[in-house]
Amino acid sequence: MNDTNERVDQPLQEVSLLAMGAFMWRNKAIIGLSIAICAVVAGALASVIKPKYRAEVVFSPVDSVGSVSGSLGGSLGGLAALAGISLGGAGKKSEESLEYLRSRQFTREFIERHQLMPVLYARKWDAQRGVWRGEAPTMAQAVNRFDKVVRQITEDHRTGLVTLAIIWRDRVVAAEWANALVAEADAALRRRAIAEYNRSLEFLKEEGRSTSLVEMQTAVDRTMESELKNAMLARTRDEFAFRVLDPAVVRDPNDIDSPNALLIIVVGCGFGLVAGVLWAAVRQQRSRQRAR
Repeated sequence: MNDTNERVDQPLQEVSLLAMGAFMWRNKAIIGLSIAICAVVAGALASVIKPKYRAEVVFSPVDSVGSVSGSLGGSLGGLAALAGISLGGAGKKSEESLEYLRSRQFTREFIERHQLMPVLYARKWDAQRGVWRGEAPTMAQAVNRFDKVVRQITEDHRTGLVTLAIIWRDRVVAAEWANALVAEADAALRRRAIAEYNRSLEFLKEEGRSTSLVEMQTAVDRTMESELKNAMLARTRDEFAFRVLDPAVVRDPNDIDSPNALLIIVVGCGFGLVAGVLWAAVRQQRSRQRAR
């Protein structure tokens, strides 16, 4: 029974395809005109849309400068934890650095520091009077737009390399923002690390003066030595948290990221094909109604 149904369905499908092909051939002028009109409109739309450029900086998160997990244990490890000394591995430190780069706090500070609100919302900003047209956008909206529309951060888990991309209308500004984001996040993480090392050293000095146990004093000295080395590296190393491998450069004027003119025209042709078929079908239906 199933074989019989399949044999019946196959000729019906062939007849439907042939009928559709014959219908489109009879109305090729209408369908072709519709495709041409939609293609021209799509091309005009692609030329009107202001192009956006992509600037990318490739970097590698730098491993933590040091860890004392191997030199302390038990209660001494607890002492290090009280001092704010990291006992975790380097991988966790690099993950924390990336999360800081992605964080809303850092994004907000970047927008405020570079006064990007009028740039992000140029259509709402009256540059001559220095006021907003209508309701002013909030900082939360700006951070959300920057994170979802302007900045992209992708991580290659196989190689460990990270790519930060800025998509913006001005190709020079896009490259400047991409490089500045990585550099300023690196500088902020450096300042935070140095402050943490200083607090840890002050705590260890106090503990060293207050203890009389030889084992505890030896552990404190060993830990202070490690923290001093880490503090020195944090102050002197050029790239503290992010090692830039390929900085962002200004793209050529023709090297645009969007819009994709060819894709827009292809979509326009597809829309024109559908619209042309519907137009021809409606026209044919009306002709049949008049004939009756």
